[in-house]
Formats: sequence, C-alpha cells, structure tokens
Amino acid sequence: MRKITLGLIATISISAMSFGQATLENSYTSDWASSQKDWGVLDSTGGPLNAFNVESGIYYYTLEIPYDNLAINIMRIYNEQHTLVKTVNLPTRPRRIHFITDKLFNQDNLIEILYDGSSNLTLINENSTVLQTIQDRQHVRIIKTTNNNYKLVASTNSSDNKLLYDVYSLSGSLSVPQQEEYLKKSFVGYPNPTDSIINITNKLANGEKGILEVFDTNGKKVITKNITGGSDEINLDVTQLNSGVYIYKLNGQTNKFIKK
Repeated sequence: MRKITLGLIATISISAMSFGQATLENSYTSDWASSQKDWGVLDSTGGPLNAFNVESGIYYYTLEIPYDNLAINIMRIYNEQHTLVKTVNLPTRPRRIHFITDKLFNQDNLIEILYDGSSNLTLINENSTVLQTIQDRQHVRIIKTTNNNYKLVASTNSSDNKLLYDVYSLSGSLSVPQQEEYLKKSFVGYPNPTDSIINITNKLANGEKGILEVFDTNGKKVITKNITGGSDEINLDVTQLNSGVYIYKLNGQTNKFIKK
C-alpha cells in the first residue's frame, strides 16, 4: 500500500537573507494508492489532498481508499482550523473527484461531491446520500453561460471512437472564489484517455499568443503548437502518439492525459 503525505504549507527560509516565511499550520495523510495503481490518475482537482471553497470559507479534505480493501472509500473534510467536521462514505470507489461545492447543484446548505468511477458519474452530498447518477459518462466540465447560469457537460468515448456528451442545466451558482477555483483556473483536457483528439481548455485572453507543448514521461517534447486566445478550447490531434501518459503545458499551466 502506498501512502502519500503532504504538508499543507511548507516552511521556507532563504539562507541569511529572508524575503518572507511560511508557517506550517498542519499536515495531512491521504491513502490514494488504489486509484494510482488501478487507473494511473489522481484526483482531477489537484491531488490526494486538496482544498475547496464553500460560501462560508475554505475546507480541506483527505481520502482513504486503500488498495487492499475495496470496501473502504472515505473522504474526510476539515475546516480552516484543521478540525475534522465530516466523514463521508463514498458509495462507490472513485477514480477522480471532479467538483466539491455547496451551492452549484442545489440551494441547500450541504456540501455536494461529484466524482467518477470506472464508467459512471456520481453526485452525493456530505451525508453520503446519492443525489444523481449519470450512466456511462466519465469526463465533466462546468460552463458558465452569458446569462450567468451554469451547465454541466458530461462526456465519454463510444466503442466506435465517437465522442458522446450530454448537457445538464444546473440550478445553483458559484461564488467568486469558487468561479476562480473551478472555471478560471481550470486547465483540463477531455476525453481523457483519448485515442485521437483531446480538447484542452484555452486559458489565453482574446488575441494573446502562447505555445502548447506536449512531453512524454521521459521529458521529450513530442508536440508543439502555436495557440491564440479567443476560443474556449484547443483541439489537439494526438493520433500519431504512442500509447502512454503525456504532459501538456501552456503559459506555465500543466496537466496530463493518457493516449490509448
């Protein structure tokens, strides 16, 4: 079993000339070994330990998903004082945690968690109640419309290599910090895994220029593409790549995808 331990904030000192200091508040441990070994991917919100915004502030969470016990799928949520406030039993084994919010999917005061397993998307609340299951979809994006409404786009690859996707209207909304967390700072690609085209979030401003670079796990650059801001997505053809894990970068932002 592989354990991952992350310090929330590391203490940094720069020899005798210090420009500032970060003070360690707390350290957490997540057991996320099962998903790493089975699927080779991490939580899409950033890793086995992460933070998320709710209307009242910031929460942190850890995951207990041991490889040797498939019956244990636990998320623990902590407040800003690093006190445990909720233990959530996930009804099925997660592959990725996509979104954790309190006002996007409905108007109650409970935290909602959207994650995917091997083939379905599952939405639950902090009491482990299943609110909705979306069958045969694994990839998801949240999009804000010009009318300040939100849509959920759930997609997957079909057996004949076509992209299938559904669009859902959402009744809730995101606060400004949540928008920054889930919309403005997102740099994701779908479908993932893919065997032909991956659609990557274009974070460049209208008219801004950048270079999208793709690297294999040995650090070899395999694709370079000039990008201009103005469209929501970058459609990248990866048909020529061998099967495996690749890293893509654009203007300092980085993520990964799997070529089937």
